[in-house]
Amino acid sequence: MRILIPALLALTFVGCSCQRQSQTDADAAPAPEQAATTASGPTAAQLRAQALERQRQQAYVEAVDVLHTYLQQLGSGKREEADKHWAYQRQPRGNEESDLRSLKNLRAVRIENETPKPLDQEPVPELLEIPVDLRVTLENGEGRRYKGWYRMRRNTVDRHWELTAVSIAVELK
Repeated sequence: MRILIPALLALTFVGCSCQRQSQTDADAAPAPEQAATTASGPTAAQLRAQALERQRQQAYVEAVDVLHTYLQQLGSGKREEADKHWAYQRQPRGNEESDLRSLKNLRAVRIENETPKPLDQEPVPELLEIPVDLRVTLENGEGRRYKGWYRMRRNTVDRHWELTAVSIAVELK
């Protein structure tokens, strides 16, 4: 058995000189090492791009979660908790949120949003605009629909998302 192993190794390195490939044939066929490297997995650049895309998607999810939490708190009458989601400790002015802030005793709020739109050129956005479509059912059964957007920024100190601007209007039937 010990004699067979060196003999097998020697046979793998020995080649017949009569079966040489032409230069064009050698260029056309990739070396086994190259094929193995390509087939083994993604390149470092591809891995970086995938990681960056995961970070971008995670930022979108986090921002949308904050927006949904804000709207749920607003709809359930928890104004003080909802106001904590605003940057610069401000509340929306006048008609920025239409009459959403004045509604009381809501039976239901349905929140639909589109994919957030980056407002900056960062690989992982720090500023987003999130288009929303809200359907609100009042205590008396009346339904209203609101459309518009919320703008958000990532706080540079603690890295959480904050609301910075809003434009919501009642959609007339």
